[in-house]
Amino acid sequence: MSKPNPLAEYITTLVEPFSNRHTRGEYTISVAPRADLDDEGVERYWRAFSKFPNDFASALNRMLPKDVEFIQYDHLSNTLTLIKK
Repeated sequence: MSKPNPLAEYITTLVEPFSNRHTRGEYTISVAPRADLDDEGVERYWRAFSKFPNDFASALNRMLPKDVEFIQYDHLSNTLTLIKK
């Protein structure tokens, strides 16, 4: 079980949930702010993205379903590579 990380938990509220449409295999997906965020929420998303890259990656890992493995997060392109088992 992962350690408590309040900042990562907060960041999960700013990120658009991932689609669960993929079948087995490796995927690279783009990470984006939630569509329902207001301007201030979008600013918070980008602030967390730029100032807390490790917590941002941790938040993305927490958002994955149990049958999906975190492979890598590319902070420069804001993409997540994962494998669905």
